[in-house]
Amino acid sequence: MHLVIRIGILILLLALLFAFWYFTYDPHKFCDETGHKHVDGGLGLFIMGFIITQMFYAGMLIEMIYLFVKKQRTLAFANLGFLIVSLCIVSICMFLIN
Repeated sequence: MHLVIRIGILILLLALLFAFWYFTYDPHKFCDETGHKHVDGGLGLFIMGFIITQMFYAGMLIEMIYLFVKKQRTLAFANLGFLIVSLCIVSICMFLIN
C-alpha cells in the first residue's frame, strides 16, 4: 500500500501538470496580422515534468533515509526498490529513444 500511495502521488502531480498545460496553453498567443509566431509549449511541459519527477525522487530518497533511521526497514527497502526499478525503466527508455 505504501508504494501504491507514492506512485499515485507521482501520477497525480504529472496529471495535474498535463491538465494545466492542456487547458492554458495557446500556441497562437503571440500571433498577429503580420506574422504567425508559435511558442514552444511542449518544451516547457517536458521541463516542468522533469523537475516534478526529480523533486519526487529526491523526496523519496529523503523519506527512505528517514525510514532507515526510524528502523522501518521494510518501507525503506520498498522505497529503494521503487527508485531502482523506476530509474532503470527511465534509463532503458532513454537509450531506446536515442
